[in-house]
Amino acid sequence: MAKLGDVLKFDSNKVAGSQSKPKYHIAIDLNAGYLLFINSDPYEGAFAIDRSDWPEMPKKESFISFSTLIRYSREDLKDSMPAEPCGTLSDACIEKIREHALESMVLEQWAINLIVASIDNSKK
Repeated sequence: MAKLGDVLKFDSNKVAGSQSKPKYHIAIDLNAGYLLFINSDPYEGAFAIDRSDWPEMPKKESFISFSTLIRYSREDLKDSMPAEPCGTLSDACIEKIREHALESMVLEQWAINLIVASIDNSKK
């Protein structure tokens, strides 16, 4: 089972304006189905990462989308599986995600709270 910060690649049916397509996701709270997208483009509120944050990253730089916290139902995930494990974010990057979420002017408050709680609970 994936844990906080694990990067997974699978076909997503949550891509705005697009048919289902392969996307990289960061596990936030996989038991509840919450993940963040990794994008090639810096959409509003995005957070830049590089290979020091995710050594297995296929590009030199990508962006963690903070426009929304994506939730997949068990049915969504079943349809998208199997997921391809693609590495894990560094501990330093996970802490930067926590700080970025707290400063987000884009995410809804419940999503900020969930991201922060997931990161804090992973340290216990």
